[in-house]
Amino acid sequence: MASVDISPTLNFLTDAGHLLATTAPEISAFLMIQRNNLMFENELPPPSDFQRQHVCTCCGHIMILGHGSSLTIKPKHAAARRKNHRSAQHRRVKETREATPSSGPTKQFACGPCGRLTEIKLPAPSRISRRKAKTQKAAQATGATTGTAPTTSAAPVAPSSLAQSANASSKKRAKSRKAGLQALLEQKNASRSGFGLSLSDFMQK
Repeated sequence: MASVDISPTLNFLTDAGHLLATTAPEISAFLMIQRNNLMFENELPPPSDFQRQHVCTCCGHIMILGHGSSLTIKPKHAAARRKNHRSAQHRRVKETREATPSSGPTKQFACGPCGRLTEIKLPAPSRISRRKAKTQKAAQATGATTGTAPTTSAAPVAPSSLAQSANASSKKRAKSRKAGLQALLEQKNASRSGFGLSLSDFMQK
């Protein structure tokens, strides 16, 4: 019942604090601190990650990027990579981390007035499955060793199409040969006709 009774007060403090965030940041921070204290006294759940990255839990300042507050993205295991990664101890730690579910990068908010750092851990990205690619490579290697034809090979040419192309080429050659012989015959007949006389005719006369 206590949480229901104080809900209007919490809503009022939240709205008033956000309205005064830019015009009167000190009063806004005081109202948000009173809101946090009221929630703590009534044993309400602590602020969520979304609220923690929005309002500083130390001074109550509403963190607005570019207005005194800043955001930094810290990559995962950045400090561990700077150490000697060739040591056996580091390899064991790495294997343990890979075996257990781990978190992703971390968002770090720096409050401008008080300088408090608020860290929000992000979920780890999903892993890329390479099992399918390995299976395909293994299948290709097996096909190469057994001598089976790959599935992407071109289809064989039908024998009938080869025979048709051969017949067409032979017919073309026969036509060209016949045309050449006919041209030679016509040229010979034309030379014979001339004026109807030849060298032998003049010698006889």
